[in-house]
Amino acid sequence: MSESKKTVALVGSAHNESLRAMQAFQTEHDAEFLLIGNTKETREKAQALGIDIEGLRIIDASDDIEACKLAAHAAMDGSVHVLMKGSVHTADFLRAILDKEYGLLPEGSLLSHVARLVLPWYHKQLLLTDAAVSIVPDLDKKVQIIANAIAVAHNIGIPQPKIALVCPVETVNPRIVSTTDASQIVFLQKNTAVFEDAVIEGPFGLDVALSVQAARVKGIEGEVPGDADILVFGNIDAANATFKAFLSAPDVVSAGIVVGAKLPVVLTSRSESMHTRIESINMALTVSG
Repeated sequence: MSESKKTVALVGSAHNESLRAMQAFQTEHDAEFLLIGNTKETREKAQALGIDIEGLRIIDASDDIEACKLAAHAAMDGSVHVLMKGSVHTADFLRAILDKEYGLLPEGSLLSHVARLVLPWYHKQLLLTDAAVSIVPDLDKKVQIIANAIAVAHNIGIPQPKIALVCPVETVNPRIVSTTDASQIVFLQKNTAVFEDAVIEGPFGLDVALSVQAARVKGIEGEVPGDADILVFGNIDAANATFKAFLSAPDVVSAGIVVGAKLPVVLTSRSESMHTRIESINMALTVSG
């Protein structure tokens, strides 16, 4: 493999959609792919799709668990820069990444999902977290989720991201955990600067985070209203529903990766479009440094 090119490991390589995404990505980008999976099935599927994989390295694996372990080992020794889920089960895939034997999750780190959106009606790219991994994060986990998102923002060219802590209301309500957590996170940032090179405000409704006019009508001031770079939600319900609502609109460009490990992970759902798969690979390679 070329030392100058970054390498993506496709884990569970006998997977039609992933092979198509790999082929489409390579027509426009400079990256190498390492295929990990059943060699015979991978070759058969590639041939049926008309995809030439003769120049690619394939590591044979007898089943999903072995494929995931082989991928984790390749990540551990630094021979790959991105892990991409193919046909393997998500649980097996993440279990290998979290296995302490491979050391892919630094001490104290947390895996979280960061989505990137380009919305035709918003004036810049937007990050959203966490719509896929953390179900109901507590305050400490939210701090880690925010740190992960900030790192992504810095890597994709947002040097001083403005972060909106999105909640149902703009006032702190003891019965709404997302608002009390938002208040504590803002307090932490003001008093300890726990996050470097970032501005954090909230609690804000989604309308306030994305619309200067909505903020003005509600009498809310700050650096973030109407100009957010990152939307942070209190739980997976709110984040996932919002993310999918955005995706249902026309002309939206999206991508998503899992971060927090020593290398980014592409973990697209079965319903993701080909364009989203390609954008996610590109995002992961950009974040990989």
